[in-house]
Amino acid sequence: MRTLDASRVVDGQCRRPKSALERGTQGLFPFFKSWTVPLAVGAAYYIAAEVGGALAFPSAPVSVFWAPNAILMGALLLAPREQWWMYLAAIVPFHLFAQMPDTPFAQVVTQYIANVGLAALGALAILTISPTPHRFDRVRSAFTLVLFGGLIAPAITSILMATAFVLFGISHEMRLTVVARTITNTFAVVTLVPLIVHCVGRLRSGQRPISVKRAAEGVTLSLTILAVCVLLFFLPTDSPERTSLLLYAPLPLLGWATVRFGVSGACAASLTAGAISMLAMVNGFGPLSGSDPVENALSLVAFHVVMSIIFLSSAALLDEWRLAGRALTTSRARFRSIFENNIIPTAIWRDDLRISDANEAFLRLTGFSGADIQDGKLRFDDMANWNGKAVTPQSDSNDLLERFDNTELELELRDGRRVPVILGHCRFPADDGGVIYALDLSAFRRAESRRQRAESLHAAVLVSLHDQIAVLDSRGVVIEINDSWRHAVDAAPAARFDRVLAGENYLQCCARAAELGDRTAADHMAALRSVLSGAEDRRQLDCREPGEGEAAWFEVSFERLRRAEGGAVLTRTDVSARRRAEADARNQRLQLTHLSRAAVLGQLSGAFAHELKQPLTSILGNAEAALSMLQKGTASPEELAEILRDIVQDDERAAQVIQRLRALLGKGETQHAPVELNALVSESLELIHSEFVTRNVVAKIQLDPELPTVLADRVQMQQVVLNLLMNACEAMVATPIACRQVIIGTRFLAIAEAAEITVQDIGTGIPPGDTERIFQPFVTTKAHGLGLGLAICRSVAEAHHGVLWAENAPEGGAIFHIKIPIAGGLP
Repeated sequence: MRTLDASRVVDGQCRRPKSALERGTQGLFPFFKSWTVPLAVGAAYYIAAEVGGALAFPSAPVSVFWAPNAILMGALLLAPREQWWMYLAAIVPFHLFAQMPDTPFAQVVTQYIANVGLAALGALAILTISPTPHRFDRVRSAFTLVLFGGLIAPAITSILMATAFVLFGISHEMRLTVVARTITNTFAVVTLVPLIVHCVGRLRSGQRPISVKRAAEGVTLSLTILAVCVLLFFLPTDSPERTSLLLYAPLPLLGWATVRFGVSGACAASLTAGAISMLAMVNGFGPLSGSDPVENALSLVAFHVVMSIIFLSSAALLDEWRLAGRALTTSRARFRSIFENNIIPTAIWRDDLRISDANEAFLRLTGFSGADIQDGKLRFDDMANWNGKAVTPQSDSNDLLERFDNTELELELRDGRRVPVILGHCRFPADDGGVIYALDLSAFRRAESRRQRAESLHAAVLVSLHDQIAVLDSRGVVIEINDSWRHAVDAAPAARFDRVLAGENYLQCCARAAELGDRTAADHMAALRSVLSGAEDRRQLDCREPGEGEAAWFEVSFERLRRAEGGAVLTRTDVSARRRAEADARNQRLQLTHLSRAAVLGQLSGAFAHELKQPLTSILGNAEAALSMLQKGTASPEELAEILRDIVQDDERAAQVIQRLRALLGKGETQHAPVELNALVSESLELIHSEFVTRNVVAKIQLDPELPTVLADRVQMQQVVLNLLMNACEAMVATPIACRQVIIGTRFLAIAEAAEITVQDIGTGIPPGDTERIFQPFVTTKAHGLGLGLAICRSVAEAHHGVLWAENAPEGGAIFHIKIPIAGGLP
């Protein structure tokens, strides 16, 4: 089965594979594209060669105007050097086509080598020497073009070409060939190369188009030069007006082009005037009336070479002068902008520190106005005050400025106030004057004062703190400690791992102690590393330190130091007194809880007596029946066994009641164990069953079968449930007997991960606003109550990380909720 290549699918349609011809065409496209410009240069070379051939000297194998070499030189200047071979190769066919078949092959080859050598040698020299080889509107660049591209390169290649012509027998006029070819190529290079390079550079840079006004001026000037040159140079040979002075007639127009259009205008105007005059000379016209036409032609070309060099140099000088003027104007504008908008108070002084100008910041600082400065009466040395004394120049401004430089002193303002400043200055080169900078130190002084106060406060706080505090850097090195830490270190045993002072590495001390088996040091090291690495912002540890008497407890906290460099703050707080107070409070709470249980049992004494009376009465009856049967002799072993089993069951029932009483009355530490709240609720209902019967209360049970166990103290939780059930019974004293009902239930709160017990009565409910007040100690609604039951119940719930709250039921009565976390429980 043929598969379809994904690369052949475009927009959901199958694309047929390219043929070999198409692939070859695609590969040739970049090749032809890279040769486009060299071939275009070759075409221009051919056209210029044809024009030059038409303007050849009658007795020498050279032309009065040979532009191909200048065109090739301009192209090489614009092209990357690694592509020069392409241009030199591209002109070969065009050169052969322009010269053959009428020209001997030796002459064609010699001229090609000479032309290529001239263009390459001149371009290489210009690119190497000129700082701006693509701009000839600088004097140095124009001079490099004229000297190397227009004189040296043509002269060297002309000498070599003329020598070759003599050797090959092509021409014996070596002097004429050298002179004619040199000056004609000089003229072409000086006028054409800058024109080509500047025009192409303008097109490449994407400069804005020439304005209509300037374009109209250029067209008018070109037509004027063209008309004047045609009228002057195409005079008949026998005309009486024919004189060499006519060559100077177009010069004002050439000067106009030079001044208005720079290098490009000068070259274009010189090229136009020279080309028309040379064309006229070759055709027998022109202002020169000498008998030798070759000498006339050479004189004409030489004249135009000199004029073109003069106008090119003048244009470059004018353009550079304009550029320098614009640069100076821009520099002054920038300096003024920087001076005016500088936020540092700055003033310019002249003539013995007399202020001649000042920026807005200086005026704002001193309170003076621009009019005060314009009057020329404000002197800087009058404003300066050094060490409380006015500064008076002893010798000259130079010595005074040296005393001012980078010096803090006071500057007297217009209103007489003085502000601290630091001064700096610089003198203008080759000028009488300079700049003075006055940096206002008032804000820095205030900031320094605030910093010193903050440091003093920081030090005072550290000294005043009773806690032991050490500040550590990101490596665990102690960088600062307070007096409490220092005193603790002095009093601590030498074997203590945390006996560390400033400059020592706390982390390394912990690591060494941990390697020796110190568990506390290992805990400190882990906590400090966690805080220093950014894994935690704070870590707290409780440490017990044995002593001569009672052990001491310390709370050690590692807090992230909030700064870019990182670090930690280590705080050791002695919590021994707090631990003792917590232990006392816990013992008192246990005592109070025990008393509360005893009070509840006192309320349930009748119920417990009833619970015990039933099994004891049954035991007595069964025992008497057994004795009677034995006395009569009618007792069978089966009947006696049945009676004894009943006695055992009643005895176990009484023992369970007594065991529950002992558990509720027992004193001891809190027992942490898994507790099934459903079983606890059922057992509590059995204990209070007789009380419910006596009070005519019906218990409605709603237990969640999916309720998980909780980690709690069973006795304390049962005390809470019994207390809430007793309160529910007492709340329904005024409720009709038929309506007395207690609803007790459990449920699992999956989202909160907690178990909840609810006790609801049908009593009078809780007065508005008292749903929280009833949990306060000694607050009760009973006539003979102490007001401690609900307070103790809430403390028990909170000790189990739970909550106890109350609310009124919509249908009447109150609902008490106790919520205990499944995974929390007692710690």
